[in-house]
This record gives sequence, structure tokens and C-alpha cells, in this order.
Amino acid sequence: MNETRVASINPGAPDFLAPQTMKMATVGDHRIAVVRTEAGVFALDNACPHQGYGLVTGSLGCDSSGDAAITCQWHNWKFRVSDGVCTQGEENVLTHSVRTDDAGTVRVTVTVKSPEERKAELWPSLAGAIARNYVGQIGRDTVRLLDAGATPAEVMESALVATMSRTEDGVGHEMAMAADCLTLAEEWTDDDRILPLVNGLSGLSEETRGRDEVTTPPPVSGDLVQLIEAEQLEPAMAAAAWLAQPGADQARTRQAFVRAAAQHHLGYGHGAIYTQKAFELIERIGWQMAPHLLPQLARSLVLMTREDTLPYMRKAQRAIDQIDLTELATVERTITSVDPAIVSQLLEADDAPIAEAVVAVADGHGVEGLIDSVSLASAHRLLRYDENQERQGESSFNWLSITHALTHARAVRWAWNHSPGPDSARQALYAVWLLFDAGRAERRGVPALDVADLPPVDPRRDFRAWAYDLQRRSLDDAAGSFIVLAHLVKTSQAALEESITLGSSVPLQAADRFVHGQRRERFVGRAVSESLSFVRTGKPPVR
Repeated sequence: MNETRVASINPGAPDFLAPQTMKMATVGDHRIAVVRTEAGVFALDNACPHQGYGLVTGSLGCDSSGDAAITCQWHNWKFRVSDGVCTQGEENVLTHSVRTDDAGTVRVTVTVKSPEERKAELWPSLAGAIARNYVGQIGRDTVRLLDAGATPAEVMESALVATMSRTEDGVGHEMAMAADCLTLAEEWTDDDRILPLVNGLSGLSEETRGRDEVTTPPPVSGDLVQLIEAEQLEPAMAAAAWLAQPGADQARTRQAFVRAAAQHHLGYGHGAIYTQKAFELIERIGWQMAPHLLPQLARSLVLMTREDTLPYMRKAQRAIDQIDLTELATVERTITSVDPAIVSQLLEADDAPIAEAVVAVADGHGVEGLIDSVSLASAHRLLRYDENQERQGESSFNWLSITHALTHARAVRWAWNHSPGPDSARQALYAVWLLFDAGRAERRGVPALDVADLPPVDPRRDFRAWAYDLQRRSLDDAAGSFIVLAHLVKTSQAALEESITLGSSVPLQAADRFVHGQRRERFVGRAVSESLSFVRTGKPPVR
């Protein structure tokens, strides 16, 4: 862009710029703050990078280091005039070339940077915003990166690389929500894609801010499943790093993690869910994400609760141990429709219906048909939930607990589709148990709602449009805490996928009720109740 006269330091000139003053000038389409200090004349963008208020409406003084700085009075951000660095606030302001000739004429040249130059500046800015959980800056940098030609996958990749080594116990809800948010950002168009993308980034930021880095050990060949089973944390992470190397057999790596996640019922289904979501991210972004995600996934699988070893699941586990899973996995599916009688049997059982599930498989439904039935029954479980239970302080059971039956069923379907066999067949039986356990409030006498009393659904309603409405509502600050947001997003996404797979609106109807329902948004009050009860009586909380 050509030089433009903006001022003069000649006292006799009509556009004289006095020392220690500033003014706004226009250079082409750009509004520039022209600043004169004892060190010279400088030019910066006039718009504060925070919210766009004019810097020349602020004050010219010094920052804490004594350097000349402009203060944007709206939020007290300070910008060093010599280079635009933000010394108090979040983002730097762009600076421009200034030339003063012998006559005192001040000319400014605004150089429009290429998209690649803009991205090179923005990547570290975004990383800094994520490290400090500056959500506003995350949003602005994301918009600017997309405008400069970055893809949602590239933006999400940068955030995952920056945060995955700083999670509390390996990958968690922040990674799972990032996977679903990237899916939405790539499926939605234009400015719509920014809402899920920024939610995904802010979740990664919120859950990892201030945490110490957990370094991945060097890759070492090893039996991933055995190392996780033996709870050998660092060797398991090293084995995962070996499986994540460039040129690795990706199908073999995925199968190893499906097997590892299936050895136990891990963390109320999260072992299977996180395995699915980690590999979905890898599929969307590329194999270069594997070294960042898979060692941390192995860390999660080592550290998770093995529920099948706990008293409330031992009976079901003993039943599962008696089943020939290899034989179960080879049963051919001859019945392709879901039998309502099986769904009802799964829902109404007084004990985990493992034997009944095996009969359904053997009768021609196969493992895939069993997953169909569990998925549909899980949606019914959500629809039957009495939301008055949310405010009951004596139990930790709530909406979020029940959603795992549906999202876990989706993860089990993913495992079966990608790695059919005895391991994913075991996961299908774990899904049967989780569906049963998600009904424990009903078995305690809390009345289940009659699904027939719920409003009818227009059979012509488009599934994707319906899910879009639910997802936008979920992402548009509908949740009072990150953990609730993560469950809203993953439940509505799993419901969409299951509705499409089953050809049924019931999963989406269930997600709709959850998204619009009365929920406990924070869990401090419940923690207080549990703390008082435990400290005063020594009794553990009611599941």
C-alpha cells in the first residue's frame, strides 16, 4: 500500500502532531492511531483488539516498565506504542511503518499481511489464550484464523497438542467434547462452525489450565493390553507411543485399544467412550495426532475405576465370564429389526439381563442387533427419568448418569463396527449392564414417567435439523458448568447418530428431553451434603 501523509511534526503545519499526543488517521481503509512520544512517531491500529474501541479515545502514558503506552480505558488494557505489545491485557495490536522526512511530514504505510503471515502470528496468540483460559481471546483468534484460511481441524489440532499432556488423569471429557465439537464445526457452515469450535477449545483450556505437564515416555514396544491390565503406567504409555508412531499399522493400533478398553467395565463406560472419541479425532485430523492422544488414552485406561471388580457389578461379571465370547461374536445376524419385546425385557429386568441378552444374540439378532436394542432401550431410559430426582441430595444419581447408557452404546457400536470380535462383544454385554444400572432410580421406587404421556413427535421431522437445534442450544451457554455442557453435547451427538442408524426418532426425543429438562448444573451443594453425611456418620454415599 502507498505511503499516506497522516501528520507533521513541524509546528507550523496545519496537521501538527504535538509531543506526547495522538490522533486518528485513515490510511486506505484502515483507521490508524498515530502517536508521538519522546522516542519518535509510531502508528498502530486504532481499534483495540479486545472489542474494537478506539485507542485514541484512551490515554497516552507509560506502562509498568516505563515504556510509552496507550491505555484503552474501557478495560484498562495497555499497549506499548513502539511495537504494539499488550503489557496489560490479552492481545497485541498491529503496528505499521512510519517515515518522517526532513520537512517533518509523517507518512504511514499499512502493509496487509498475507494469510500465512497472519496465521504465523495468531497460532502463538491462540496457544497463550488457551494456556490462560482467556475465552474471549480464544474466540477472536479462532475467527481470525478461520478468516485467514485455517481449517477447523487445524485449529483443534493446535489446541489438542497444547493441552493433552496437561490433563488430570489422561484424556477425559474435554477430549471427548473436542471430538464432537470438531465434528459439528466441520459439518456446519460459515460462521455457524465457530460456536462448536470455540466451545471445544474452551473446554480443553478450562480443564487443563494450570496443570503440570505429564511427559510421554519414549516409544517402547510392548503388550499394551497386558501393561494396562497390570497398571504399569509409564510402560503402557510407552507402548501406546510405539503404536502411535508414523508408519504404524493403524488398524492394529485401534484394535489394541479396543481390546484394552474391553478388559474391564471402565469408569462407568468412559473407557469405551474415550477410545471412540480419540480415534475419531485421529480420523478427522490425521495420524499426526496419535502421539499426542494415544499415550494419554493409555494413561486413562490404567487409572480408571474397574467397575466389574466392585460389589454391585460382580454378579453380572461372573455371568459374562461364563460366556464364550468368541462364539457369541460369530453369531450371524438374521433378524435386522429391533424387537420391542427385547427392549422391554432389557428395561424391566430386576437383575442385569446378561443371560437374556445372550439368548437374543443367539436367536438371530447377533451382537449388532443387541447393540440396537440397548441403544433404543437407553433412549427410553432417558425418556422415563423423573427429573424431580435431580434435586434429591441423598444420591449422586442424576440425568448425567443415565446419558452414559446411550453414549456408551454408541461407543460400543463404534468398536463393533471397527473391530468386531470377542472384545467388542464383551463391551456389548457391559452395555447391557450399564443400561440396567442406569435404571436404579426406578427400582428404588422413583416413578418412571410414562413415555406414552410425552408429546408426540412429528414423524417427518428431519433428524439433522432437530439435532442442530439441540446442539446449538447446548453450546449457546445453556449449561452452568463444563461437565454438564460436555454431556449435553455428547448426548445430542450420540442421539443423532443412533437415530440415523436405527431409523428411529426415539434417541433424539430422549436427547431433546435431556437438553430442555430441569438439571442440576453445578455439584457443590451435593458435595456438601455428601461431605456432611460421610464426616458425621462415616457412611459412603448412596449410589
